[in-house]
Amino acid sequence: MKEKESQQRQVIHVHVLPNDEHYYFGSIQAIYDTFTKDDIGIAAQTLYNRGLSEFYMNDKVVIRKGILQQKKHTKK
Repeated sequence: MKEKESQQRQVIHVHVLPNDEHYYFGSIQAIYDTFTKDDIGIAAQTLYNRGLSEFYMNDKVVIRKGILQQKKHTKK
């Protein structure tokens, strides 16, 4: 059996601090389909410029970027 190469997929975790809710997105832009700049406390372009190499935090949210862990598929 040959193991299928898996493409790494990013996930962006948004923890909304005031109500302790957690959301998961596939891109920075997707965050702004759900939330406004005022909800998040930072503009999308500013997040892009920062690069989210580790995390971003203010008094409203904590935003982290990671890799979605998936089951490895094997090709028969």
